[in-house]
Amino acid sequence: MAQQDGTTGSERIIGLSKPDAVDRVVDADDSRDPDTVRAVLSHVTEDGAVTAEGVDSAVTDTSMILSTAETRVELASIDLDDAREVAGDEAAVGAVRSRLDVFEAKVANASERVESLGEELQGLSDWREDSRSVYDIVLGLREVASESQALTAHADDIQLDIGEFERWLSNHDVRVRGLDGDVAALEQSLDGLEDRVEAVADTEGSEDSADAAGDADDDRATEWCNAALRVRVSALLVDDVRAELADLRELAPESEAETDGLDEAAADLDDLDARVQRLRERLDELARPPWTDEYGARIESFEETLAAFEPPVSWGAVQAELDDARVGDEE
Repeated sequence: MAQQDGTTGSERIIGLSKPDAVDRVVDADDSRDPDTVRAVLSHVTEDGAVTAEGVDSAVTDTSMILSTAETRVELASIDLDDAREVAGDEAAVGAVRSRLDVFEAKVANASERVESLGEELQGLSDWREDSRSVYDIVLGLREVASESQALTAHADDIQLDIGEFERWLSNHDVRVRGLDGDVAALEQSLDGLEDRVEAVADTEGSEDSADAAGDADDDRATEWCNAALRVRVSALLVDDVRAELADLRELAPESEAETDGLDEAAADLDDLDARVQRLRERLDELARPPWTDEYGARIESFEETLAAFEPPVSWGAVQAELDDARVGDEE
């Protein structure tokens, strides 16, 4: 059976000098970039020529890189088991459970990726019996190696995050600082939203805007709609942080003094909730009939979508819904 394993076929390159091998690979497919081909073949070149031993070495090197990824993913899985044990009964608390759920999903995904890469490498390892060209085999090996290295880094990040989770779980002050960070981020987000709302108001009230038509009014309507969507997201975010606060009270030590930071956060959330309500009322005041005619149903539909989310909220999913609902190319 004719094969493209370096001994027969249009891309026979085993034994050729690297420049000749590059020319042959590019001649077989002119969509290939010569510089890329040259870089790929450098991994299987010995003494200036492409060799079978070089391909075998590339298989071995890739196997070692993948093995490192497998080890790191296994360590992340072990750390997750330890974290579950540390959590114990507190895993029933929403703030704890949601974090463990995220880690479980990440570890499961990493394990699936390792298994998939292993299967792919197995096929590439039998390259002498493969119908693919040597170049495609080597390219495949480089892709497996690159993905394995990325997976190793990802698994390391998971381990670090699990370590931070255990520190968060064991230390009330750390939990309070994290909550304070969430409150501060929410306050900053509302500052930006407030600027957007007032920009709509200032534009509408200007002399120029009164004389402008068409595109200018469309821009104001778009800004108003997107602000209305964001204010509803902000309301959900306040509810989510409140739920986190309630969970942290449940996790707090018995001493009443230990909850002082939580009481301050609760007061801040009350203030932020009031700001969200004022912004929503301000947007209602600014609304013009053409805007509500065009975007009212969109906003109502988005509000119904958000109502399906319950704390702890998956903010990636909320962001995806917002991206789908908003108008134009707003960042």
